Amino acid sequence: MTQSNPPDTYRGPRHQGEYDRLRTQHELVKTAMNGKLLYCPVDIKQPNLRILDSATAEGTWLMDLAQSVPPSTSLYGTDIAPQHFLPENLRPSNLHLSLHSIFDPWPADFQNSFDVVHQRFVLTVASDQTAQEAVKLLFSCVKPGGWIELHEGNMLSIQEGPEHAAFVKFRDIMVNAWAAIGNQPSPGSFLVQWLQGAGAVDIQESVQVIKVGAASEDPEQGERAVVVLLHLLDGMKRMLSGKPGQPKSEEFDTLRNELEIELRNVGNVYHYHLAWAKKA
Repeated sequence: MTQSNPPDTYRGPRHQGEYDRLRTQHELVKTAMNGKLLYCPVDIKQPNLRILDSATAEGTWLMDLAQSVPPSTSLYGTDIAPQHFLPENLRPSNLHLSLHSIFDPWPADFQNSFDVVHQRFVLTVASDQTAQEAVKLLFSCVKPGGWIELHEGNMLSIQEGPEHAAFVKFRDIMVNAWAAIGNQPSPGSFLVQWLQGAGAVDIQESVQVIKVGAASEDPEQGERAVVVLLHLLDGMKRMLSGKPGQPKSEEFDTLRNELEIELRNVGNVYHYHLAWAKKA
């Protein structure tokens, strides 16, 4: 595995609050998937599988998956911030975490070697062209007959109108900030296209609706979505407040208060896309 530190292209903050958000987001997505961790049709109970989780963060998804697979399964996670990996003494012996950027070619021993390759909520850091290239690179790790599964959001899909003013403002700040650095606010909309460009076959897609706060019939799930979005806004404040053309710190504080009240009393929805495909 590549040992030199790649540039940290992650646009989110590197602090404990962000990793708390990612763990809550994991539970949010898992619940939306009816308790599943994968939609691709692979039998995770069969022995000797090799599974890769790209952009694994702390390794939360892999740690959860490790509870459902036999000990002979080899679980690999990669990220550009290894300082946040779960300590080795807390990982199962079949879980391996290492340094890698989604924009770099994968090492030879990773290519054409994995039964399942998984990645979620990272391609927003890329432009259309670099995201397509990242998907091609990741697809190179799938062995013939294996599967790739990608999850990405679409923050352009929210409910709008006067009753959703705070969420619309939150969305617009985020989209404008990403656009200024050439990033993609709705990568989920392009997953099928990017998988086609990588040469995948049997491509399938599912669009999940995340109901936030008061819009959710499941209060616990609705609260998870509120927590994720508020953490995201806190991260945006740390990155953007005081910069030219961006809200001031007190403006972020006002928006946070308005957004929390709005979501708990009115709610909203947003969508994310899952796409899975096979290597011929």
